[in-house]
Amino acid sequence: PAQGRRDDDVVRHRHACVASRRVGSTCASRWMRRGGGPISKDAHWKGADAKSVPEGTAGTAGSTGGGQDAASRARRSMRSRLAMSGARGNGRGPQKSDGMAIIHYVEGEPLKNLKKYLGTNAEEGQAVEVHIPPGAMTRSNRQVRARQLWGTNVYTDDSDIVAVLMHTGYYSNSAASPPSTVKEFVAIIRPVQARGGFASESRYNIRSRAWGGVGSGCGFRVESCSITTKSGNFIHLEPCTSIMPSAIPTFIPAATERVVNTRSSAASLERKQRFVQEVTVQYNLCNEPWLKYNMATIADRGLKRHQWTSSRLKKEVLYLESTSTRYELCWAHSVMESGAEQDFYRWSKCKRPLALKLLRQKGIPLPEDEVEQTIDDIDWEELKWAPSGVEVKNQKFQIARVQFLQRTCLAENEGNSI
Repeated sequence: PAQGRRDDDVVRHRHACVASRRVGSTCASRWMRRGGGPISKDAHWKGADAKSVPEGTAGTAGSTGGGQDAASRARRSMRSRLAMSGARGNGRGPQKSDGMAIIHYVEGEPLKNLKKYLGTNAEEGQAVEVHIPPGAMTRSNRQVRARQLWGTNVYTDDSDIVAVLMHTGYYSNSAASPPSTVKEFVAIIRPVQARGGFASESRYNIRSRAWGGVGSGCGFRVESCSITTKSGNFIHLEPCTSIMPSAIPTFIPAATERVVNTRSSAASLERKQRFVQEVTVQYNLCNEPWLKYNMATIADRGLKRHQWTSSRLKKEVLYLESTSTRYELCWAHSVMESGAEQDFYRWSKCKRPLALKLLRQKGIPLPEDEVEQTIDDIDWEELKWAPSGVEVKNQKFQIARVQFLQRTCLAENEGNSI
């Protein structure tokens, strides 16, 4: 009889484990009470003992206590399985934190499906959390080295978020790798509808790129950034507000132009010692190639009068651009003073950047309805050129690129003296 009772206990124990896995520990305990006889409340939660079990049911109560231990183990096992399945489910479906969508950053990949958080015909979308591993927040990130970001303050949706955080000043581009106590970086970004294109600007040793001078598209801006430590603490980061450098270089701030030594044949010593200055081509606000601004671009080409830039502007018009605005400098008229011809020039701000084809259709220089904030009667000596811009009658303008274009519209008094 004792052996038969032990066999029944084993079968009941196995059935209890199966029942707990399928329908939970509560149904399993009810099944055990029906099969093993009445059990007190203390015996159900604390295990069976001689004091809490009626006489004649000691063997059954003992087996029931073992079943309760098995049910507890099964309950813990089921909780762990549910937690694991929940983690796997978050990886497959959309993740949200406090009603906010979460995107996990992967180096070399843009932020996925950012446009769907903008909505239809909306200027601003819902905020999105971007979780960045600490190993990616470093200047050795290949997206940072390649300057994969377009815009200033508002960036294109395919811009790299690590490069954007460095460009906005939340993290230093010259800093070493984050400390080992950092678990992740969390950036809050908001998709916005960008109109008027994305301007380029140099900040904190990294220069963004320009895109779409006259177009529109989806972009985003950074609202906040914080650090989550491995101990569970949060550290809110503030953007750096230091003064930007006045110079606008091509890649990194540089006081002078770089010079390279060209490779040549070993038979010519003279050619081996020749130095050639680097020529840099930039893209203007209409994504057309222009020359990078420097002092040599607008300098006189010789000692003769027709080689001076001031005389060159009688046949050409000089267009200059900052990171967001285009300007026009052209010859206006000449005046005879004391038997000598005195030239005067006009500085204007273009209302909108026009592509070369459209610019030629409008006329070079542009008509008055295409320019504004005009400064007239400028003497050439009142134009003061600097490495980073030009000063016109005590007004300073930052210049990034320039282009000379052939004049198509002749001045009314061209070739005449007043």
